[in-house]
Amino acid sequence: MIRLILLAFILSLCINYSVGYEIDLSTANGYQWEAALPNKSIQVPGRVPGSIYTDLDEANIFTGGALLFRFNDLDYRWVSYEDWDYSLTFQVPAEVSSYSAIDLVFYGVDTVADIELNGSPLGATNNMFIRYKYNIKEILKTDVPNELLIKFKSPVKYARDRYDEQAVDYPVLPTCLDPAYQGECHANHIRKMQSSFSWDWGPAFPTVGLWQQVKLEAYNSVSIRDWWVGFERDEIQQLWKVNMKIHCETPDSGIDHAGTFTVTISDQEQVVQTFEKATVLNGDDNRQVSTSVLTFDVPFSQITPWMPNGWGQQKLYDLKIEYQENGVTPSVILEEKIGFRTVELVEDDLQIGRTYYFRVNGEPVFLKGSNWIPSAVLPELITDQYLRELLTASKDAHMNAMRIWGGGIYEFTEFYRIADELGILIWHDMMYACSMYPADEQFLETVSIEIRQQVRRLSRHPSVLIWAGNNENEVALRQNWYGTASNFDTYKADYIKLYVDTIKRIVNEEDPARPFTVSSPSNGKKSEEEGYVSSNPGNPEYGDVHYYNYFGDMWNWETYPKPRMATEYGFQALPSVHAWTTAANPIGEPGDDWHYDGQLLDTRQHHPGGNDELVLQVEGQLGKARETTPVQRFLDMIYLTQMHQAEAIKIESEHYRRLQYLDFDGLGHCMGSLYWQLQDIWQGPSWASIEYGGRWKPLHHFATKFFAPLSFMLWVRDGNVAVYPHDYRNGADMLPGVLLIKLQSWSKINPIVTERIPNVNGNSTIEWQKPLDSWLSDNGCSRQTCFLTATYQDPETGLPLAPDSYLYPSNFTAVTNLAIANVQVTNVGQVYESSQCLWTIDVELSTDMPAAFVWLDTITDRKGRFSDNAFLMSTPTKTVSFWSSDPITDSTPFRDDLQVTHLAQIIRYNEIQSS
Repeated sequence: MIRLILLAFILSLCINYSVGYEIDLSTANGYQWEAALPNKSIQVPGRVPGSIYTDLDEANIFTGGALLFRFNDLDYRWVSYEDWDYSLTFQVPAEVSSYSAIDLVFYGVDTVADIELNGSPLGATNNMFIRYKYNIKEILKTDVPNELLIKFKSPVKYARDRYDEQAVDYPVLPTCLDPAYQGECHANHIRKMQSSFSWDWGPAFPTVGLWQQVKLEAYNSVSIRDWWVGFERDEIQQLWKVNMKIHCETPDSGIDHAGTFTVTISDQEQVVQTFEKATVLNGDDNRQVSTSVLTFDVPFSQITPWMPNGWGQQKLYDLKIEYQENGVTPSVILEEKIGFRTVELVEDDLQIGRTYYFRVNGEPVFLKGSNWIPSAVLPELITDQYLRELLTASKDAHMNAMRIWGGGIYEFTEFYRIADELGILIWHDMMYACSMYPADEQFLETVSIEIRQQVRRLSRHPSVLIWAGNNENEVALRQNWYGTASNFDTYKADYIKLYVDTIKRIVNEEDPARPFTVSSPSNGKKSEEEGYVSSNPGNPEYGDVHYYNYFGDMWNWETYPKPRMATEYGFQALPSVHAWTTAANPIGEPGDDWHYDGQLLDTRQHHPGGNDELVLQVEGQLGKARETTPVQRFLDMIYLTQMHQAEAIKIESEHYRRLQYLDFDGLGHCMGSLYWQLQDIWQGPSWASIEYGGRWKPLHHFATKFFAPLSFMLWVRDGNVAVYPHDYRNGADMLPGVLLIKLQSWSKINPIVTERIPNVNGNSTIEWQKPLDSWLSDNGCSRQTCFLTATYQDPETGLPLAPDSYLYPSNFTAVTNLAIANVQVTNVGQVYESSQCLWTIDVELSTDMPAAFVWLDTITDRKGRFSDNAFLMSTPTKTVSFWSSDPITDSTPFRDDLQVTHLAQIIRYNEIQSS
């Protein structure tokens, strides 16, 4: 055992130029952790970073299958009710003891634990989002084994105990989740990923463990922990003013350390700017110290600004911060990337309300994107590669923004690095969501440390756009979601203590270069003027709104609000067959896992009444599914709910896009649409456009079109049908082309009328308009028999310059001539390398009639996606490409694997018509 540990030490001991020596005690470096119940009745190898659920799973303690299989979120819940111990025996060489400071640093402890080293208590933890550091110089042994013990308390019991203690005075609400969540109570009383106690889109796995690295860090000089940078643009002098603050740790308290900071900004090998500053650092009682603000200038001519995706380059420069303490060698070095950009939140007075939008480097930017939840319910299951896949999929859909939602985690550092690289702006909630929270001294103390550490860690990233104090807690308080009205003044006082007096104050201290909003949704400055709890949070005349409606006509744009910015909106859909296969027993086995009214789907539907709402929306817009077996009905509902979700969010997103330039009696001027939500956390009904594992749902394919830089949207207003060209950058993405408007019957493949508009004027002007009903009638059509398409193409080549647009004048329940089109795969090409993918296969389709929501899939779960999917096929032929994530050499098995489905095959109307 000792020989193995010594080998691990050799592998993991390295010079970290920002701290001196460090030893990473991760399992990957050979350290052999153990996880056990306190009575040792269960003992298994532990993994760090990791948690108890994955450790028990890997040790085959669970007998019911994978963690996310069937009802295992409930069957394995006993784990969260237990206390657990993690222990490690490790050894360090004598040379480590020569360092002035030796710290044991826990970068993430989930969550409540007592920590001991060699039998001596180091301290207690109570916050998943805090980095804990302990001075172990006098406790650490060298050349003999050390015993590290972390004793975790059940998070469920801890949260309940804190609730009970608080409730003696008054309860901090809600008392529990809705029973449909299948979750645990009082997550708001523990500083832990709130959704780990369950949410309406995910399971409860209230785990414990060391979810981030544990390191032994030794140093003789000042170490660099974090740094802040803010920028100002001097348009007159044509200079960037760079403001920096460097956060350090010292090996001692109260002792001066004189030295020099050198900051070097480079573009590859070419130095752009160097700045030096002599300083004296003196650590406080916690051995922490920050520099004063260091300021220097860089000429505009030397810098390419960092801009969000679609608005310019995502230029990143190499930054090196070096500290040379006088008389001490070697120097301390920290290296990172830096992007030059400014951000402003603009809330100017209008005749009605105020604007609400962001300027990046002085340029107004329309936010288009989604909302981000944890990518796995157990954070250790999230890989850097998966983060990259999800964020790349966002960029592929032309997104430039992502809202990190407040019930998850402050993401791993790699997330922000990828967002910097791809140009994805981050609206960043603090991790407080859909609850009231305590405001006692102990709670505020841990919150203060959490916020200060996280802002210092993340504020260097150009992708981070804005901080928000919480998700929906202002509106929850004002609208009495949890029964706060009877004691409103007390809950409001707690709200102010937490979000204004504590979080807002610390964020403004640590990151004065970014805006802060207390809540989302919020009325912005209007909420502040009303004492931070507005009389009507989410007023469309101010700030941002969250909007959900599952009972209206959600394919009619007039149903939706006209906000300044929409930061949440969405609709549910079922997961794909491929995803459900990993959660359910195989089709054909006894039971109702593949029934729409089965127990498994009912248990996984955490949104109260969600399955009934799905039926209501599907049957109201698409029609009833055909009469068939329970299993086939379930499969049909997968298809129908996914198509409804995609179409409804398309209509709502296009509505917000048009509102950028439209004014409806003072409403409009919308500058952002972030739909709910990007990704799934498990295989269940949800609002996501990418399901668990990375597969695109139809919605994400639609997003590539409704977020495209240039769009020609067909819509109906005041009885007139019009084409409205739109690009987000006020004409900058407009290309000269010809616009084709086609009127087509559902029973004929060739258009009835084609109108050609050769000279399109540009952004925000109506290019074509007709009185809808009379124009349809004049051409032998009605809203129930025909549809419209708009194509914008190069007049010379005929190639598209923007995604095709379409308009269904009525929902499909009213269509009277929808035919069962014969959509066929006519050819599958050979595998070739394209600009998009190493393994590309072209698929040619044909049809004899128009077909709505044509969905291509494979019988087996092939990794990859089609270049277009869930599309309206209104022409006799169409070619799409399949981009395979896995190597593929022969397209013949792929062809045999292909399936094609369209709407007329599924809904009941066509079954009657074809009989």
